[in-house]
Parts: sequence; structure tokens; C-alpha cells
Amino acid sequence: MSSRWVSTSTLPSTPTGACSVIANKQQRRRPSASTSHLHMTFEVSSSPAIADSEQPSKITSITATTEQLIDSILDECLRYSARRPIMRQFDPASRFIWRQWRGTVVAETWKSAAKHAIWAVAVFFLFQKYPRCTVGVLDGFHRVWGELLAVTTFTLTFFVNESYNCWRNCLSICYNLQGRMNDFSMALAGCAKRVEPSETCDPNAVETTSKFTPAARKILMIISRYIRVFNILSYASFTRSHRPLLTPQGMRRMVNRGLLTEKEHSILINSRVSATARHNEVLMWMFRTAMDARNSGHFDGGFGFEQNTLLRVQEIRAQGNYMECILQGRMPVGYINFVQVLVDTISWMYPIMAFSSGQSLQMGVVGVVVLTFSYQGLFDLAKRFLDPFRNDFRNAHDPIRVDTLIAETNAGSRRWMFGLEEMPIPLKVIQDGGTDLDFFNLPDEGYTVEEAAQKTKAEEMENAAAMSLSQIPAIADEIKFEDEQQVLEEEFEETQAIMSAPPGYTFVPGLDDVEAEDECTMSDTDESLQPCEEEKDNDEGDQPPSQVFDQFLETATEEYEEAIREEG
Repeated sequence: MSSRWVSTSTLPSTPTGACSVIANKQQRRRPSASTSHLHMTFEVSSSPAIADSEQPSKITSITATTEQLIDSILDECLRYSARRPIMRQFDPASRFIWRQWRGTVVAETWKSAAKHAIWAVAVFFLFQKYPRCTVGVLDGFHRVWGELLAVTTFTLTFFVNESYNCWRNCLSICYNLQGRMNDFSMALAGCAKRVEPSETCDPNAVETTSKFTPAARKILMIISRYIRVFNILSYASFTRSHRPLLTPQGMRRMVNRGLLTEKEHSILINSRVSATARHNEVLMWMFRTAMDARNSGHFDGGFGFEQNTLLRVQEIRAQGNYMECILQGRMPVGYINFVQVLVDTISWMYPIMAFSSGQSLQMGVVGVVVLTFSYQGLFDLAKRFLDPFRNDFRNAHDPIRVDTLIAETNAGSRRWMFGLEEMPIPLKVIQDGGTDLDFFNLPDEGYTVEEAAQKTKAEEMENAAAMSLSQIPAIADEIKFEDEQQVLEEEFEETQAIMSAPPGYTFVPGLDDVEAEDECTMSDTDESLQPCEEEKDNDEGDQPPSQVFDQFLETATEEYEEAIREEG
């Protein structure tokens, strides 16, 4: 009997026997004929004397926990509609703003304010005990403090602005990257080969439309899956929240969940490309698949197609690399250290200035609290701007939600193909250029209200005449009435959902998300569409990315240590 255990390549402590894992690091990319049992995937073999009942139950629970952590990430990565907006939304009403606590400056800074208040009380009683300290020694101290306050105010304001620019740049890159992938999908969908309807069909009929050829549609679905995989692996490289997907356990689970094939998984893990740069390899698959499909005749276009495809791929690559540059070079340490020193200095020196100038204890405590909330709060806010994905701050709130970005890109990977699933004007009608085009040539200013009423009245008279000729029984009229009632009810529900959709959303909550759940079970053309799992939309239930990262690393460490003990 053998059981499979998995480990991680980054461990807080390396138990005995971990040297073989480090020594075989290159073998993960260039596998040889012989590999060690401690090579990332541990094969724990037991003798026949050891029964199944003697297998430690702790290991089973640990393995399930690791798998559940990865599945919780993949459940969100497989969605086609976001559960929440890209960031926490606000109500412009002042009452709503004042009632907020999580993620505010007060919530993040009250501990520092309490420490400074205690310091202010200590300084006050120190001056009460030694009043001579305020005479002569501290004369003019308030002037020095005032000049330092001016320097701190200017420096901190500029620092906050630069930090916000970093946050805004990261958000812009996320949407630019999403937009370039949408451009790529749109160009391919527009150039895919199509099947035209029969020439004998009525060109004005609703069912007379052109559709993708089966081969072209399959290729579009494959490229859309590559776009989703590229996007997921990119954010797994950028953020801690999705980093477990790059581990051997995560990559294997992506195969089980239908994001990768066994062949693609083998190519990725055995490639010489770094684990945090695997998304670049998937990008090349997207590019080469599109070019091979064009050369095989499944896409229309000539040299312009190749040039446009190459340009889109290069833009996607540029946006992804730009994000890496920003995250690695957010702010020089010297700059942030200087601002920290200035903020701490004016905060700790304020009680000395206040009580040496004759302020009361109450005013001194209130002043230092307000000063801390203002300056230390702004500085903490700026540092959170430098961490847009909440990779560094353990308890920070209001990050850029990666799950929302992934869900939006998932929807965009198929949106353009679905948008051109049926073309209303067949190619034959356009080639003939005859009277059939008049059916699609509507008035520039539309119909007037009177003309629309006349058209509606004429259609009702035609329907009534047809009903009288067919002599439909009364029971059929009742069935038709019930169908009309159901249609009206569905239209009303759809109208309510559309009108309630927040501005800027690319999907309608309560309408598109339900449809996406149904589409997740499709298996005819794309195996990557797996059932999605609804979760409660509640900010209180958000698990910090660092907590997921630490929990996964701790669980993987326990698995490694258990496997080492079993090998021994």
C-alpha cells in the first residue's frame, strides 16, 4: 500500500532529510530517470504488516485541509460573475461614512493614539514633579516643533500622493491587462471561420444566421481557457492569496478541476521557466494556437491578422511585466524610513511642546490623539496604498479583490465568442447587395410613436386573423394566456435586476450570475467549466490573503514532517 503526500518548497524550518529536496530542485524542471522519494511528491510505502487501520488519521485530515484550501481558491477562480465589486463601495451620505469602522484610519491607528496619550500623561506628571525643566531648558521648543511640523506635513502629503499613485497604477494595470486580453479574444472571434445558411433559406427569417464552424468554435474555446489559465497564474504570481496554486499541490489540483490537461501540466512543471513565471508560457500557447489556427484555415485574415495578434500578445506581456516592476519597486526604503522618523518625532515631541507652553492635561491628551490620527493615520493609509493586494499587511482591509478581477476576465474570455455566436446578416445577403439588405436598413431616426402604434395594430390584426383561421380550442387559449403571463413575469424580474445593477458592472447580479452557474456544468466543448459554489457575500467573512498563505504553508509543513517520519 502506498499513499501520496505533498510538501512545499519554502518551509519555516527544514527537518532532517530536506536536503534531498533542495538538491533535487533542478530535477523538478529536468526530470531524470531516477528520482528521490523526497522529491516534492512523497511516496510513503508501508510494509504488509502495517494495516490500513494503523495509518495515522492526522495525515489524512491534513491532506484534506490542504486540498480544501486550494479548492476554496479555485472555486472563486472558476466563477464567471464576481460576487463583490473590485473594492468596497461607499455611500456618499455622511451618516454612512461616520458609521464605518473596518478599514478606517481610526480603526488602524487607535492603538498608536492610546500609546501617545499615555506618553502625554507621563510627560505632564514629569513636568509637574520637575517644574524647572520647563524654565530655560525648553524655551523656544515650540518654534522648533512648529518648523518640524511644517516639514512633516509637506513630506507626508507628497508621500501619500505618491503611494496613492502606486495603488492607482496597479488597479489600472489590472484593467489594462484585462482589456488587452479582451482585445485578443474579440479579434479572434471576429476572424473565426463561419458556416453560412443555405441559399434557399429566407434571409429575413430569425433562424437564418451564420455560425462558427465546429473546428473554429473549439479553437476559440481552447484559447479562452488559456486566457483564464494565464490570468489565474499571473495573479498567483502577483499575490499571496493565490500563491498556493503555483505549488505542486496547486498545479495538480488545477488538472483535477479541469483548468489544465495532464500534458499541459507536465509541460509547465518540467519547463525551465520559473514557477512564478509560468503564465508567460501559457501566453505563448495562446499566441501559437492562434497562429496555427490561421495557417490551418480556421481563421480568416492575412498579414494584418498576424501583425495584430502579435501586437495584442506583446501588449499583454508588457502589462504583466509592468505589474511585476511596480510590485518590486514600490518605494525606496530610505524615503519611507525618513517619513516614519518625521511622523514619530512630531507625535512623541508634541506633549513636550504642549506642556512646556502651559497647556492643560486635557488639551494635551486631546491634541496628541488628534495629531496621531491625522499624521500616523495618513502614514498608515499611505503604506496600505503601497500594498494594493494585501500581501504584506496581515489585518489590512479594503484591498483590490483579485477574485473579482479573475471572474471578470473569465467572463470576457467567452463574451466576444458568444456575442458573435450568430450573425444576423448572412454573407450571401451582403455579397448580393440586393433588396434583402432593405430588411436591415431601418430609418435613421427610428419610427414615430404613431408609426409604431400602426405597426403594432397591424401585427395584432394579422395574429387575430391567423387565430380565427386555425380555430384553436378554448383550452389552447388558456395555455397561451398562462404562457404570456409567465413571459410577463420573467420580463418584470429581468427588468428589476437590470435596473438594480450597480453602475459600471459588466454583469447583472441575480441574472447573469445564475446563468453562469448553469453554464459551469457545460461539458460539450470546454471541460474547464466546472460547477461553481455560491458563498455568502459578506465582507466580514473575508479571509486575509496572508492568512490563507500562512495556513497553507503551515499545513504543507506538517505534511512534509509526517512524510519524513514515515520514511524514517
